[in-house]
Amino acid sequence: MKTVAIELLGRLSFKQEARLLKDIDIAFSCDEGAAVRAHLAAGRPIYYREADTPAGLVIRKNPDGTRQLVKFGMERTVEVVSELDSVPMI
Repeated sequence: MKTVAIELLGRLSFKQEARLLKDIDIAFSCDEGAAVRAHLAAGRPIYYREADTPAGLVIRKNPDGTRQLVKFGMERTVEVVSELDSVPMI
């Protein structure tokens, strides 16, 4: 899977962003969840998309189980667009 520095996320073209998100979706579909559980257990949020996630946005799941719809800004910022229903910890 390709990597992109977080500071470049806000500068991706629409085509580059779509390709990155597709790569992320493919990688997540092959994961049994161990990396996600370890990341959350370490106190760090995870970011992912669902089929109905609006373009340009991602879901942030926090270690406490809360979820938010977010977008990345130009200067390494993360803007919360809306709060989502919480889901049980995995």
